Amino acid sequence: MITFRTKIQRFGKKGEKTGWSFIVISKTIADQLNPGVKKSFRIKGKLDNHPISRTALLPMGDGKFILPINASMRKGTGKKDGDTITV
Repeated sequence: MITFRTKIQRFGKKGEKTGWSFIVISKTIADQLNPGVKKSFRIKGKLDNHPISRTALLPMGDGKFILPINASMRKGTGKKDGDTITV
């Protein structure tokens, strides 16, 4: 199992992603999860102690991915933009 801490971020103006909360998944971590994949893929795990559900990592084009944090995940963790979270 891969565990790391990161900050929750939020898109400003970014087309359809405007206002989304997300965390960045580095290329190194993405390669550990699913080696060589450059397309979106579903994952399982936890944000703090809240299960990650109904979401996938989305590619950002430079080998990094983002994990969108939906409303149920935000409420379940009690975290907001700028807070640090354990993945």
